Amino acid sequence: MGITRQRFDVIKGAWGGVGSWAVWADARPGEGVKARVGDLSVLDPDANPGLLAALNPEVVMLGINGSGAPTPEPFSNFHDPSPRANHFKLRYAYRGTPFWGAYLTDTFKGIPSYGAKGTIEYLRAHPDIVELQLQRLCEELDALGAEDPLLIAFGRDVHGILQENLGDRYRIARVPHYAHFLGKEAYRAQALAGIDQCLVAAARPRGVRRPV
Repeated sequence: MGITRQRFDVIKGAWGGVGSWAVWADARPGEGVKARVGDLSVLDPDANPGLLAALNPEVVMLGINGSGAPTPEPFSNFHDPSPRANHFKLRYAYRGTPFWGAYLTDTFKGIPSYGAKGTIEYLRAHPDIVELQLQRLCEELDALGAEDPLLIAFGRDVHGILQENLGDRYRIARVPHYAHFLGKEAYRAQALAGIDQCLVAAARPRGVRRPV
């Protein structure tokens, strides 16, 4: 798929504090499963010449919301090196699939974080914020230049919101949240199955398929 350097830089400037790409450095032999998840050199086209060709704006993966403030470095969202983070499951699930290189972002930005349940309650109490934030999300998606992006929602809550509000515009797959208590193998299997189910139901896969 790939994108141009010009578009990459535009997205980095406009959305780098909240978005990222589903590309992670590999852990080295003997290192733990979470090693090098926070290595952002792989998201630097100057340090990683193959990056732009590997990016796939036709797939967008979405969480519910970030912690509030933009991340300290561009594209560091979903690349948290903390031992408590579970982004390593995303690396394991999508490595070697057509979904590697997808765009990553949160559906809602800059709102208070109350945990999953509290955040949903907050959003239900503030429908005006939901409408405004989804408008901003659509602007972010448009900036990718994708023709028919597949949205992959992390968890039931964000999938429900996206399906209700944007289901007439986009194909939206539901996969387990990476924080769920699942081993990386089970997470990969369930995530890819959820995407398959969406693509079959939509009946317009546009060449995006689960690898055999």
